[in-house]
Amino acid sequence: MRVAIEPRKATDHGGYYCMPLKVNVPTGRKDWKLTKCPECGAQCWELPLAEVAKAQGAKGLCTMCALKKGVSGR
Repeated sequence: MRVAIEPRKATDHGGYYCMPLKVNVPTGRKDWKLTKCPECGAQCWELPLAEVAKAQGAKGLCTMCALKKGVSGR
């Protein structure tokens, strides 16, 4: 299986951005916000750069859900 993971560009629109799962990163940093994945409900961390992706129409998902979406192409 191959999955292309690339940094967002200023010209990108839509898509998904990954939020680290709390089970993988139990203690977030001071500027991270604890939230839930809209797909599976897992607790994850929203990073400050998420605002840039949101402005471009991207949807935040936990790492596992984002990888599943990338693999399935949906």
